[in-house]
Amino acid sequence: MDIIDFFTLKSYFYSIEENSLSPLIQEFRDSIKTPDTEEKLDLVFYRPLGFLIAKLAHLLHMGPAALSILGLIAGWISAYLYFQNSDEISIFLLASGLFLLSGIFDSADGQLARIANKSSKLGLILDGICDSLVTVSIYSAAAYPFIAIHGWGFAVFTFIAALFHSNQCAILDFYHREYAYFGYGKVEGDSYWNPSIKEAQQSVDSATSLKERLMNKIRLNWIKQQHMLSTRTDAQRRALKIIITDLNHPLNSKLKTEYKRLNKPMLPIWRLVGTNAHTIMLIIAFYFHRTDLGLLFFDYILFNIVIFIAAQIQKRKDDQLFEILKIK
Repeated sequence: MDIIDFFTLKSYFYSIEENSLSPLIQEFRDSIKTPDTEEKLDLVFYRPLGFLIAKLAHLLHMGPAALSILGLIAGWISAYLYFQNSDEISIFLLASGLFLLSGIFDSADGQLARIANKSSKLGLILDGICDSLVTVSIYSAAAYPFIAIHGWGFAVFTFIAALFHSNQCAILDFYHREYAYFGYGKVEGDSYWNPSIKEAQQSVDSATSLKERLMNKIRLNWIKQQHMLSTRTDAQRRALKIIITDLNHPLNSKLKTEYKRLNKPMLPIWRLVGTNAHTIMLIIAFYFHRTDLGLLFFDYILFNIVIFIAAQIQKRKDDQLFEILKIK
């Protein structure tokens, strides 16, 4: 079976009737967000391996937070090896393998949360913190060899590239969650709802402990990044929320149908700036010892161009949806 045939299994796998699935396959399907928001690389690599780790962790009574921490450790060791800037292929392969393993754990913690029904906003924030710490360490490793060449100005250059990386991943996460919420109607517990900046600030103000306040503060910064790049206003999203959370609303079914129709083609475009794209770019750049050119071409130029173009198309799609639903 060649790779193209392998990828086509996605459409077959998700067209199987619910009652014909084995319990294990059904559990795997339930462990991911939605089939439409998954990349091919996720479906054939990260999600299956993440599911196996999540199942093992569940048997060992481990929580999602433990997997987030393991992913962080793998990412830190990977960054340490990349710091060596070695020409030895074995070190590069080990560093890259651990970098990928960090991503697998990142997938597994969310899958375990859904398998064990342990999803929580604090868990989501911890996952984001671990992702950010891995990103900082990897980008630090990318900058290190060039500081001696370009001076400490290159550290500033890399810091800005990391901010671009964060913004780019934040907007992809925003539209993935919007798709699950409005396209699939996953409104239970508001776990897929993207809060407004005001709602995120209220979570900070209402925190009952220093730990909770700090984590909600970090989440607030993530929310600000998303809304800075989003094409939708809070008023428009609240209007959509009223419809999707009311099963008896006359536009409930129409919203889900039209949202999928208009936004499904947008998902592959937004995914061009996601975590997988950054991971592939960084691994290639580390291999050629040219992380300086990688960060410049991808984080500074290409990915930001993609976001600009995608935002223009997304705005037109949003306008069509709001016109169909008579939302101003």
